[in-house]
Amino acid sequence: MSAQTPATTTVLVVDDDFMVAKLHGRYVAAMEGFTVVGVAHNGAEALRAAERLRPDLVLLDVYLPDMDGISVLRELRAAEEKDPSR
Repeated sequence: MSAQTPATTTVLVVDDDFMVAKLHGRYVAAMEGFTVVGVAHNGAEALRAAERLRPDLVLLDVYLPDMDGISVLRELRAAEEKDPSR
């Protein structure tokens, strides 16, 4: 019987506060089975990073300088509806 490597959940951290983003990233990275693949500090950056990195999970702040997190989430979901492979 062969040992399987456990699946890793990839995470994009989105927070406009650099220190908070850093803390969230450290916390996620310390969790077994989770890997931080990127950090974004505003909505536009988050959308570009999600497109490029295709994370399994987005840890998303609601209050961002250019758009609110709910709008980012809506755009991510709309993009996924157009292309289910996202």
